[in-house]
Amino acid sequence: MTLKKDILIVHNTPLPSCQGGEPRLPVNYRIIAGARQQRDHFMTTQQITFLDTRAILTLTGADVVEFLQNLITNDMAEATDTHAMYAALLTAQGKFLHDFMVIKWGDQILLDVATDRKADLLRRLTMYKLRADVTLADGEFDIYALFGTPPDAAAGTVTETGDGLSYVDPRLNAMGTRLLTPRGRKPATAATEVPFADYDAYRIAHGVPEGGTDIIPEKNFLLEANFEELNGVSFSKGCYVGQELTARTKHRAKIKKRLFQIRFDGELTPGQSITLDGKEIAVVRSVQNGHGLALTRIDRFVDGIEGILEPAGIVFTKPNYLTAL
Repeated sequence: MTLKKDILIVHNTPLPSCQGGEPRLPVNYRIIAGARQQRDHFMTTQQITFLDTRAILTLTGADVVEFLQNLITNDMAEATDTHAMYAALLTAQGKFLHDFMVIKWGDQILLDVATDRKADLLRRLTMYKLRADVTLADGEFDIYALFGTPPDAAAGTVTETGDGLSYVDPRLNAMGTRLLTPRGRKPATAATEVPFADYDAYRIAHGVPEGGTDIIPEKNFLLEANFEELNGVSFSKGCYVGQELTARTKHRAKIKKRLFQIRFDGELTPGQSITLDGKEIAVVRSVQNGHGLALTRIDRFVDGIEGILEPAGIVFTKPNYLTAL
């Protein structure tokens, strides 16, 4: 196994040197170039897709900011009329439940949530609400993703667009901009309309996980999913549900797994194990067009371990935004 800057490659056999001496590893440069070429391909045109996988919950009432501040992983002070933020709701044991984007619009807070998990999130928020002056409701909006060339604005930047909003993805500027429109109304844009699978492949190419798919509810810990690097957790705010374990994991360097990008020329399926010398070192999460995300044991890569990898030829890449393990 070779660890070189931002790429992790496990070799079953070394490549021979054309000039003798120690084996050389030109595949490092080929793979890195391939990854860059894939990202450059996505950036050639501006594209747009309807995110039917996402929905809006609205929260209103005098206590809404304090209510969320005591529950979620990020600091509500970051959610302003001009800045959206990324956050999560955890179990009391610090395990992931839901992730969402938080957008302030006037006197209401909007949560950009996973459509198929919206009902569960609504149930849990209602359970916590008790007597707080908070009203939860479905938002009458559609969500579109505009992606390709990264926006000039910083991650999280919010712009009002008449009867809708646009907000740069608060996780990563390169993920583009989300457009919020009244239900049934398409945004006015010259971008090329593409299927959701294109956006999903773009997301995976940038190493950005999706809650419920790459981050498994009630199983994964927040920092395994690179949540800190994706601007989804505050270590300076007060208490929230699951805060103690999250902080302890951070300050005691207890992260044992990370979501890494993977590349493979054959077929992979979500949930598939990747093994080294017969022992599981990673589990596949998302896959699109030979690229994917896998929850990967860090310790198997730190010391440059060599061995028999199955499936043979798979390549692990550290996302560009992940500066340290």
